[in-house]
Formats: sequence, structure tokens, C-alpha cells
Amino acid sequence: MIRGALPDDIPTNLQEQILLQDAKAQPAIMIQGGSRRPLGDAPRLVAHYGGKPEDWYKMASNQTAIIEGYVAEIHWYRNACTLQNVEYKIKRTYPKTAPKNQ
Repeated sequence: MIRGALPDDIPTNLQEQILLQDAKAQPAIMIQGGSRRPLGDAPRLVAHYGGKPEDWYKMASNQTAIIEGYVAEIHWYRNACTLQNVEYKIKRTYPKTAPKNQ
């Protein structure tokens, strides 16, 4: 069973809004996809947006921001043939806390 299209994440503050705008306007880094490292989500992307599985890549913004103690980075999918960008997500990485001595 193929899942449906995923909606874009909604920024929760001004810094995330700026980071998302910058990600849409600037060059990005390809982190997975193509014929060498196919995406697990490629069949779903093809079903909803078209193209071939090897056309789809997972992208990441070339900028990150430290916001309220977490690192934010933008990820999305791009069709290399049509340059269609879909399903923007804000990846939030929170610092790991050390376990308390008991």
C-alpha cells in the first residue's frame, strides 16, 4: 500500500520561516536518490507526482540554524528531470542530554 502525498511542514517561528525561504532560493545538497542509492519513497513519489524512481532525490538545505537550543535543517524531494520540489520538512535535532547520576 502506497501512502499519500505528505504536506509541507509549517515553520513554527520566524527563524524557521527564513530558513525555509533560503532553502527554496539557494542551491541544495543531494543526500540520497538516483540510480545508485534509490529512495525508499520513490514509488510513492512517482505515484503522486510522476516521473521515474531514479528521477527522484532527497535534498537538504546547505544552511542550518540553531534555534532555541535545536539545530534546524530543511529536507525535501526533487525530481531531477522536471526540477519539481515537493514535501518540504523541517528536520529538528535536539541536543542529547547526559543521564543524571543516581
